[in-house]
This record gives sequence, C-alpha cells and structure tokens, in this order.
Amino acid sequence: MTGTERPEARPKEKRPVHVLRDRHGGITAELKAHFSEQQRIRKLLREELEGGPRTIPQLAVACGLDGSVVVWHVMAMRRYGLVSEGAEQNSYLLYALKETRKESS
Repeated sequence: MTGTERPEARPKEKRPVHVLRDRHGGITAELKAHFSEQQRIRKLLREELEGGPRTIPQLAVACGLDGSVVVWHVMAMRRYGLVSEGAEQNSYLLYALKETRKESS
C-alpha cells in the first residue's frame, strides 16, 4: 500500500433510532408536521423572551397562541433548563431565557 491509497470505507452504521424508524415505516407526514409546529412555537417563544422576561399571558398575546399551549411549551423549556422563573407580576410569574455560556475556541 502506497501513501496515496485509501483503505476501503466501511458503510456508516445506522443509529438505533434510525433502525427502528426503518422497521416501522419511517416518520409520517403528520408526525413531521407536528414536530415542525412544535419547533415553530418554541422559536416564537424564544424570540419573544429575548426581549426580556414575560408572563404566560404576555407570551400568549405576543405570539398569537392559546395560553394552554404557551404553558405547555414554557414548562418544557423550564424543565430542560432553557428558561427560568423570576419575580411575580400581577399574580403571574415572569419567565426569562437562561443565559448560555459560549465556549471560547
């Protein structure tokens, strides 16, 4: 073998989640639409929270969403450490984006 030859590339192994998807027929268009809508809502909420802390009703009005949808997403974002609870305003908690540290290269 000379310095210019490459060893044969092995096919990349599929991750278990991809194997399961293949076995069960992949992701349906309906499920893709559902995930896409969830991402759209989370993006709207993040963008609104970038302007400062907001209550659930303020987020619902600003994003044009039902309050129950906003509560569900904000609680999920809180659970995964993306938002934090702050002070109270008019009997509602304020929610703010948590600061993320950027690692220097």
